Amino acid sequence: PWFVPDMSYAALNDIKRVVAVVEPGSEVQPAIERMKLLARFVDFDVKLVACDYSQYLVEGYYFSEAELPALRNEYLGERKEMLEALAGPLRDGGLTVETEAIWSHPSYKAIVEVVEDYKPDLVIHHVHRHAALSRILLTNDDWQMARHCPAPLLMVKNKPWKHDPVILAAVDPMHARHKPGGLDHKILAEGKLLEEKLSGALYVVHAYGQFPLSGIYPADASEQHENALNTLADEFEIPEDRRLLVDEAPEYAMQKLENELQADLVIVGAVSRSVVTDVFIGSTTEKVLDFLDCDALLLRPEN
Repeated sequence: PWFVPDMSYAALNDIKRVVAVVEPGSEVQPAIERMKLLARFVDFDVKLVACDYSQYLVEGYYFSEAELPALRNEYLGERKEMLEALAGPLRDGGLTVETEAIWSHPSYKAIVEVVEDYKPDLVIHHVHRHAALSRILLTNDDWQMARHCPAPLLMVKNKPWKHDPVILAAVDPMHARHKPGGLDHKILAEGKLLEEKLSGALYVVHAYGQFPLSGIYPADASEQHENALNTLADEFEIPEDRRLLVDEAPEYAMQKLENELQADLVIVGAVSRSVVTDVFIGSTTEKVLDFLDCDALLLRPEN
């Protein structure tokens, strides 16, 4: 065709380093499984990280202050052995893997420090559903990771990907939620790359439901949103039957589409908000994540 989509936004095409967060004591490691899937089409080095903490090894709980350093080192040594056992098969498969066990509570702070030091191109982190109250009070590690991780973040849930995964790219071409320009292009470039490499199916989704206090949209709102979506989708040659415009709040729209299309991955933009904004209206990204059973790839603007 005369037009070739600009794939220079696709960071996954040029991954050099990946951090995979390992769950201590778990027999299943979804983060490692996703990492192995990506390793099929791009070469990168890996750092396996385990953050752990035990209330029993806190000063004044069961042991004296003098005993704690050696006991914690022994505890982390066991975690290091676990990481090395996981790293063995990966090294046998040709990957360069290093491991690190860290004493930390909350764990997200240590992971963010590792990311800032190691400078990976992608962080893979297994998450679970959590009560809404935990999220609103900003106490949950998963949501703090979404806020503070400076690298692209693949948040993995328990649902495995199909051999031909369905990918939903959530965009905001009208910038109704104040996304920085260019982020939608980055989302679609990553989606196109994964669609190609994994023989998947990419859908671009624009949900534009408004908050109750935001005012009433003009009569031609739907046409405006449709034109904006088509203009963006045309740049990436998205087929017309894979352009989905939904007049509904993003979290509900994405949940419905995930179920209808049996989606494996949603790609969304992560934009930092103020604490006040998060408390009163919540982050759209976080709402979407909590409503989904599939994985989510969070991308940030370049700056």
